[in-house]
Amino acid sequence: MHLKRYTFFSFLLIGAIGLFIYSQIEAKYTFEIFGIPVTLPIAAWIVLPMFLLYFASLFHMAYYSFKGYLKGKKYKKDYETIVKSVFNAILREPKQNYYKTQEFRNLGAVTDRANIFLNEYNFDCKEDILKKAAQYVKDIERGEYVEIKELTFSPTNPIYQKNLENRMAEEPTYSGVILRKCNEFGIDMCRKALKVFITFAEISKIKDYAKIFDKDTLYELFEIAKDEERNLELNITDIIYILQESQITMSANDYIELAKKVKELYLPDERLKLFELLKNSDEKAEVGFIYTLLDLEMIDRAKDELENSEENEFLNFKAFLELKECGRNYPLELFV
Repeated sequence: MHLKRYTFFSFLLIGAIGLFIYSQIEAKYTFEIFGIPVTLPIAAWIVLPMFLLYFASLFHMAYYSFKGYLKGKKYKKDYETIVKSVFNAILREPKQNYYKTQEFRNLGAVTDRANIFLNEYNFDCKEDILKKAAQYVKDIERGEYVEIKELTFSPTNPIYQKNLENRMAEEPTYSGVILRKCNEFGIDMCRKALKVFITFAEISKIKDYAKIFDKDTLYELFEIAKDEERNLELNITDIIYILQESQITMSANDYIELAKKVKELYLPDERLKLFELLKNSDEKAEVGFIYTLLDLEMIDRAKDELENSEENEFLNFKAFLELKECGRNYPLELFV
């Protein structure tokens, strides 16, 4: 009931009753209150409790109205929090939130731990922030960089990582920012950044991040070095430095693959020098050295290396030379 209407009709009723009684009984009555005699018309004594009831009812309504206001405020606050929770879930960055009401606490127990994958990005929703979240994901997944200010992402968030990759595609130099903050972005993202960085940076700068290299990135570096327009100037000491700093675990087959990759990059003497240096620090590199000798058809030196090896070592290369001595020339690649 509206307060103005309630007040109007209450006073109308009280006034009507008071006037009716006064018109019938004009006598007065004296009543002592705390020893003080108070004389009023009988009609006044009758309507006085009605006034007290009116004010008591006002207090009652005000009290429960205020309780309702506080409860509504809690629901409104929790609704805003649950919307934020859904926003986070769409961007796959769930975070724990505090809810004041049990109903929203029950919902939040799910949304605060959920990742939401949308089947459609265009939907009708009065909450613009949720439509914005869907648009963010849509743009990022189709390769656009989006600046998101509403949320702080964890380094492992897939949306965040994809967005960083999109930014590096649009702005390759940003890869340098990621590399300088590897502790913040994580090793996987830094390796992706390094693959972008090597496409434009000088070798002196690339070597600053030698510890991040893996085999795939090293092989990509070789392909870039083959591009004459790129003019990378990658020498064998750079390769050795990267291998030592990155501590890449190299198998015998990896050294053979390395020997194949550097064929187009270096002169024969440089190729041999590379593996002579490598085998001094890792005996598994010997296989790459022998492969290089055979590839360069330096048969006598290859024989010397094989004769000084253990009986059960390099059996494939020994078989290759035996067949060659018998006049049967097979491609070296069949034996590696």
